[in-house]
Amino acid sequence: MSMTIYLVRHTTPDVEASKILYGQTDLNLDQNFDAEAEEVKQTIGDDGLSSIFYSPLKRCKQLAKKLPADIHIEDDRLLEINYGDWEMKTFHELGADLKEWAKYFDHKAAPNGESLMDVKSRLCDFWQDNIQYDEGKSIAIVTHGVVMRVILCYLLEMPLKNIFRIQFGFGKVIKIELQESGRTRVNI
Repeated sequence: MSMTIYLVRHTTPDVEASKILYGQTDLNLDQNFDAEAEEVKQTIGDDGLSSIFYSPLKRCKQLAKKLPADIHIEDDRLLEINYGDWEMKTFHELGADLKEWAKYFDHKAAPNGESLMDVKSRLCDFWQDNIQYDEGKSIAIVTHGVVMRVILCYLLEMPLKNIFRIQFGFGKVIKIELQESGRTRVNI
């Protein structure tokens, strides 16, 4: 047996996500939210979630509230990376600054933002406080793309600089099985 954790990325935000750094900006969701939320629900199935942890941003909170669970818990440590002064700026606007930052983004923060090491630190605190092996238990964590990648890097013992080798879309559900022995299996 094992314990199951579903990492769930929020559904599509109402912004041109492929061209802008939106990080912790509290965006509305795309008009297809209900259909995307239903797909997430179907993917998780009737696993009987005991709890759902979620980021306080609307794009995660609204999805978490659509999923059935015994307990829903909001946690600031599940917020997306903070891009500081670069929030809501396009990649084009940031130009050379973004290219330079991209060389060291694992340990260098955007101006007045946070680095991936900062994100990892708060996620390790979250994990230590909330994830203890419990045979047969199923939980979900509804959060953001960078947060999910940092968790996966942690579990798979990958360097943070390789974070964007892991690609997935909005509404993605990744199933993690924790074994009592401490072994982890990730189903992407």
